[in-house]
Amino acid sequence: MRNKRFILFVCILLVISSCGSCAKHRPLPDVDPVPLPRYNTGITFSSKVLGINVTYDILLPADYNEDKDKRYPVVYCFHGYGDDNTSWNGQYMRGEAKIKSLEETGLEPMIYVFPCGWKTYWCDRYDGTLPYMTMFATEFVPMIDATWRTIADKNHRCITGYSMGGFGAMVTAMKHPDLFLASAPLSMSFRTDEQYMTESQSGWDNQWGKVFGGVGQSGEGRLTDYYKDHCPLHQFTASNKNKYSSVHWFLTCGDDEQQLLFANDDLHVMMRENGYDHEYRVGNGGHSTSYWRTAMEEFLPWFSSLMNGETSWQKAPVDVNVPDDCDFDSEGVFLSEGYISAGKSGGIGLYIAYEGVDLQWIRDAMAIIQRGMPSKKFVLLPCDLDKRTSAEWVSYYKDIYPTDHYQALAIGNAGSDVMQKESLFSALYFENASIGGDIRVSKDKSYFIGATDDGDAYKTANALYKACKSADVTFEYRCRNALDDARTGFLTGIEIIKANLFNF
Repeated sequence: MRNKRFILFVCILLVISSCGSCAKHRPLPDVDPVPLPRYNTGITFSSKVLGINVTYDILLPADYNEDKDKRYPVVYCFHGYGDDNTSWNGQYMRGEAKIKSLEETGLEPMIYVFPCGWKTYWCDRYDGTLPYMTMFATEFVPMIDATWRTIADKNHRCITGYSMGGFGAMVTAMKHPDLFLASAPLSMSFRTDEQYMTESQSGWDNQWGKVFGGVGQSGEGRLTDYYKDHCPLHQFTASNKNKYSSVHWFLTCGDDEQQLLFANDDLHVMMRENGYDHEYRVGNGGHSTSYWRTAMEEFLPWFSSLMNGETSWQKAPVDVNVPDDCDFDSEGVFLSEGYISAGKSGGIGLYIAYEGVDLQWIRDAMAIIQRGMPSKKFVLLPCDLDKRTSAEWVSYYKDIYPTDHYQALAIGNAGSDVMQKESLFSALYFENASIGGDIRVSKDKSYFIGATDDGDAYKTANALYKACKSADVTFEYRCRNALDDARTGFLTGIEIIKANLFNF
């Protein structure tokens, strides 16, 4: 009995002690929230529109955890056909590493969102069974703004994508211009009407028909109204200019693409014809992650500048280096050391045809071309077409400066004259050059097409590219950013040509 009373007494003391500690508890230390990693993968969002979960990844700025009140611009990144939300940061694209390297050189911090779009082409399916774009615009973007510290307005929201994702980036911004400040489609996967009409039946049915309608159809039967309503080549008309011009556009595609550059280049021409301001690039490469990673070096800073309120974009693709030690003979011709050592004969004669161009610009171009190639056997021959035709210049120079091969560099208005006499040359280089009439290319020639995206020769570049591609001749095509300073812009083109000169 005594033991029971003792136990009861101890219990009473413990209760009293416990209550006392409740009344006079010492404050616990603050618990810091667990910092978010920069790259978060496999996040799911339950969509009421689709009735299924949508998975996405997100890459946060390096300082996201430091200032809980700071908000950031956001870039949506769409993947290609057959890929998923992880593909932008997979072993081939390595987008996170590229973004970090660009941040080290000054790219401002932004939030990057990588949704999974399956094989939808990022559009609503024509029969209403999979309304992906509706989900993205009405649910997904608001969810991202509510969940993460984005600056939740059009002026701080951009979109990009590669291949199928390029089409999605173009069409999503086209259909929802109120959501996006800028769109950068990379190697946009779409076709001209002619290409779609001749696509294999399985290719059409499985990849495009199930999205845009016309499954089982051939020829014009594939060009449904729903397809036309989503095809940029049917939408960037003069009548739609007010609708789509509130978005800044940046298109890029490699010159080694098998099919896609036909449609992308036609779209560039159409946008030029109808007065749409846009950036357009054609670089060396095919349908590859290496091409898209290189493109990130330009369009991500372009996004950032636009979201900071800047209105112009001046980025030279290469640095101009004009040496001041280029010696010309009495004819204004440059002879390489290799040519002189060979007794002033043999090698390559590069006929530089120009009309209405300042002679000093031509000499600067010659200085760039000869730079770093002393042992190469060549002669640079200026050909002012105000004085003679290109054929007359060849006749004039050929005995004074004999060479084994003739090549031509046509600048601006000299394009037509040189093209008419292409039989004289083994390789032809065109720098913002216009060519009148029908363009025909030869199997035994090589061609280089250089242009700026705002230059007058955009139709020539398009026609010459398609002629070269269709005839399967050797060619290179480059379209670059136009620069406000005309001389620097011209010499930038010469620098790019120099990197390809004498390689044919």
